[in-house]
Amino acid sequence: MKQYKGYLFDIDGTILLGNTLIPGAKEKIEELRMNGKKISFFTNNSSKNPKKYVEKFKEFGIESELDEIITAGMVLLSHIEKNYSDQKVYIIGTEEYKDLYRNKGIQVVNEVSDFNNHNIDILIIALDTELDFKKIETACQLLKKDIKYFAANEDLVYPIENKVYLPDCKAICNMIEVCTGKQPTYFGKPNFIMLEYALEKLGLDKKDIVIVGDRLYTDIACGNINNCDTILVLSGEGTGKEINTIYKPNYILESISYL
Repeated sequence: MKQYKGYLFDIDGTILLGNTLIPGAKEKIEELRMNGKKISFFTNNSSKNPKKYVEKFKEFGIESELDEIITAGMVLLSHIEKNYSDQKVYIIGTEEYKDLYRNKGIQVVNEVSDFNNHNIDILIIALDTELDFKKIETACQLLKKDIKYFAANEDLVYPIENKVYLPDCKAICNMIEVCTGKQPTYFGKPNFIMLEYALEKLGLDKKDIVIVGDRLYTDIACGNINNCDTILVLSGEGTGKEINTIYKPNYILESISYL
């Protein structure tokens, strides 16, 4: 296997399954660091504050810096902060995710009482583990207007323990699309904007890094679309039958412990 200067590790299904550390992940990360490799944790999970990942990793004995945690939610927030910081947003997302916007001084509207006279500029969808029907109704009402519509990531599901999968951001967006016919602009993997964000953090060129993940249409697609090497691990959604699919990994491993 080629030696790389940097590794972009997906988290859910690659480092963790729910609240369980994948065997060998801690030791492999330590080994790579000892060998002078640069590491980032490169996740489409848009429900969490990146600080929570630093804390969670620490519980498992994995040392990480906040700058190493790259989430689709943070890439989208960065875009809003740079381009639309003076506009009002309605977010389908966790309160933890909304707080990231509030902390940047962006006005988050929680309740929309009058859809005919609302002044919301942007609808944002993220992974929302606090989702309820009222949020879906609000999004459908807002999309009757010509407002900007952004979403964090294109994952349909995310894995937890025992090969159980739960609805992710795109599953929410698909439900809204059935009702409105409208699709958002996505910011997470496999889109270049997320890879560009990660490369800037690492200070490396894409030829010097490899993307490691368990999902074809986000992790492996991100590499294929953007001309980066990829490693598919079978510790999450991957099945081992991916060799004849549209998105082809450079390598397939049982887990990151085999790197």
